[in-house]
Amino acid sequence: MSESERLREQYATNANLRARIALHDKYSRTPVHYSHWIFDGYAFGDDADVLEVGCGDGNIWLENLDRIPPGWRLTLTDFSPGMVDAARAAVGDRAEYAVADVQDLPFPDESFDAVIANHMLFHVENRPRALAEIARVLRPAGAFRSTVIGPDHIREIRELAPPPPDSQWAKTRERFTLETVEDELAPFFVDVEIEMVPGPQALEVTELEDLLEFVRSRGDVIEEELEPLRQAATRDIARQGFFRVSRATARVRADKP
Repeated sequence: MSESERLREQYATNANLRARIALHDKYSRTPVHYSHWIFDGYAFGDDADVLEVGCGDGNIWLENLDRIPPGWRLTLTDFSPGMVDAARAAVGDRAEYAVADVQDLPFPDESFDAVIANHMLFHVENRPRALAEIARVLRPAGAFRSTVIGPDHIREIRELAPPPPDSQWAKTRERFTLETVEDELAPFFVDVEIEMVPGPQALEVTELEDLLEFVRSRGDVIEEELEPLRQAATRDIARQGFFRVSRATARVRADKP
């Protein structure tokens, strides 16, 4: 099975995505509501044509429905039909929808004032092509917004329950990270700004099963392979009341020249 086929299987519905987001929602210690903080970084003005690539299940829009300016015309896309269906169910007629691959966007040149790509570019093998497509559909001085993770993100889980070396989860730590994002965007965008999510950069997980469900959502896990994580988390929860999971998440702002 190719990497793109594995991704389509992984994101056929939003169930696996929800399992991973649930861990962060439950145990985040940041002083801000994450979806509101992401939305606050958009700042596209009162009137804008906005495209999101890799929209997932549309949760950020759902949690900010009453904050979307009336003059924003939203187009939400994902390469998974199941995700597009989930986004449509969440956001309804507030947006238009399309199944689309960021590496080959079905839109004319200079169609949008802003493009959003949250937590998805690390899945894209040919990022120069994807970023060129994003730049192509942006109008001059258009806004690009993204989110990015660092190599230490969920490090403890990856060390104790490592993904297969050739899996998408192993490769995401080599792609579009906090350390590489400026260099990757430089050929296409200017005025790149990176801002870490406020507050403690760690989760303090108190329920073992929440950790195990997070790992199982990868879809490549054999139960026996969870034993090192199970033992370490059980020990730490008994000893100090929680298992610490590193977090490294930031939002990215840039503009088309």
